[in-house]
Amino acid sequence: MAVRSAVVLLLLFTSGFAVAADQKSNPNQCSISEDERVGLNGDLSTDVHAAHNYVETIARMLRAKEFGKLDCLADHARAGKERFPGGMWKLKQLYAGLYEPVQYPMHATQEDWKTLLRNLEQWVTMHPKSITARVALASAYLAYAADARGDGDASTVTESGWKLFGERIAKARRVLQEASTLPTKCPEWYVAMLLVAENQDWDAMKKRALFEEAFKFEPGYYYYARVRASRLLPKWAGKPGDTEKFTEEVADRIGGERGDILYFQVASANYVICGCDSDPHLSWQRIERGFEESEKQLGASMLNLNRIAFLASDYGETDPIVAEKALTRIGEQWDEETWKTKEEFANAKQRAANNAPILAKRRAIEAAADANMQTPEGLRYETSLEGPYKELVQQCVRPEGGDVGKFKTLLNVGEKGTVEDIRIYWHSAASHCVYEKLQALKQEKATPFPPPPQAPYWVRIDLDWAALAPIAAK
Repeated sequence: MAVRSAVVLLLLFTSGFAVAADQKSNPNQCSISEDERVGLNGDLSTDVHAAHNYVETIARMLRAKEFGKLDCLADHARAGKERFPGGMWKLKQLYAGLYEPVQYPMHATQEDWKTLLRNLEQWVTMHPKSITARVALASAYLAYAADARGDGDASTVTESGWKLFGERIAKARRVLQEASTLPTKCPEWYVAMLLVAENQDWDAMKKRALFEEAFKFEPGYYYYARVRASRLLPKWAGKPGDTEKFTEEVADRIGGERGDILYFQVASANYVICGCDSDPHLSWQRIERGFEESEKQLGASMLNLNRIAFLASDYGETDPIVAEKALTRIGEQWDEETWKTKEEFANAKQRAANNAPILAKRRAIEAAADANMQTPEGLRYETSLEGPYKELVQQCVRPEGGDVGKFKTLLNVGEKGTVEDIRIYWHSAASHCVYEKLQALKQEKATPFPPPPQAPYWVRIDLDWAALAPIAAK
């Protein structure tokens, strides 16, 4: 993933911890207009565009140089830890409206950047004690640095591009250092400084110390963890497993349901768990658990629904049942930044509709087989069936052990030991061979297995090719 995408997305992230999401602010607390009030108080539980409208409204206020109102809104959002439904921090979205000259999916021109920086610098000059103005200016320089670098691989960046990148990161750091002397402290300051540390390639101990300081300042502002988790991926020179270990460690530090929520919030960032060249092996079970707890504690969010639907459709082994439930609730409230195109969103809905019933049936079968295994007669039957099944499988195992790995078979055995149904979850030449042999036995109505305790009877058998291959070699 390109640096520009990483910087922009890292700066844009959402959420936090609260017992209830604070959806609406007092419309008169900052003397905002009626149009501004509408843009700032959308309901993310029903409108997927509510957060985007908030960002757009903040951006318009900056262009209009309403610095006093922006300081007021930021102060209230920061002090009250205001959230949208689902946990998105309003403070984070406020900064999202301040550091980019145009909003997604538009592309900024150099004139757009100059105008943005000029407005932010004027804000700093007119309000020298404003922490918001300085953090916004530093964040803008970070995004402007990513613009200089471009979206390509490092080898495609020109010498002048690297020079501008370094200069703009250095400017961001100087602005943040100036901001650190102000009496008001802001959690977003740490996000920006963490990005400076990554882009200037600070010593690993210093990066970790900065993260620990940020985490101590505001544990619920999980954007810190997203920065660290993403930059520990192998594509950023991290070691395989670093991102997974860090995400689990931070979530466990918080613990319980809140830890699961944090795990979901970190993992659901597309620049952390995306299907790129560094796709991490994060726990789907904990992601799903964290999403469910997020809804219970922080309320429903159309953006969170889009993210869990996307992950259930495209991450790991996928879970079409979770995807279908989320997509049904989403309706037409699809998020463009998540799905990119309406066609991809529609394709995900179709895949989920096709595959959810299949997975539901598989899980019902597995549950029946597992229930049978909980009884004494079930354990005895599995032992008696395993011998003849291994003999059949052995006929398909190559001596060189080319199909090394574990595989699972679900067998439905009839009253006399006939094969009634077969489910094999492993794709290989050997597993296909086993399936064909079982199908032939089914067609012949042969009785290769002992009669089960009752019929029909589902049994689950787990075998390891590695244990069978040496026998085949003899």
